[in-house]
Amino acid sequence: MSFNSVLTIKQTMLTLALALITLTTHGADMNRLNDYQWKNRLILVQEASETEGVVETLRGAHAELDDRDIIWFVNTGSGLVSNQATVSGDVENDVNELLAKVRSEERVLLIGKDGWIKSREPRLDLDAIFRRTDAMPMRMREMRTD
Repeated sequence: MSFNSVLTIKQTMLTLALALITLTTHGADMNRLNDYQWKNRLILVQEASETEGVVETLRGAHAELDDRDIIWFVNTGSGLVSNQATVSGDVENDVNELLAKVRSEERVLLIGKDGWIKSREPRLDLDAIFRRTDAMPMRMREMRTD
């Protein structure tokens, strides 16, 4: 086997190892809710009869949510569901703690990339969330550069 062949094989193995490490650690740096700040907008939902079916609704809007850098978390009462591959226990605690602090009729929170709560609603209305998000100055800049 030539030197170049050995070098190519080693480079390929190194590339595959790095790709595997990257895939297994994706999201691992998101250990707290504030780790999403300046990277993502967030939708937090405390599921109840008023918000029934929100997980399916959010999953169905995958492309629109991705386009707006939105990560969502739904507290189903039996656990946290998200569009993230993995959710750390600390993020789950942060979400539940924040949802516990808001009034009972505020079941849906929209949090901007700056970390501030942009809206508090009794039910999920994705069209309203998309309109509100698209009117944000940071989002308007993002749309101009896309």
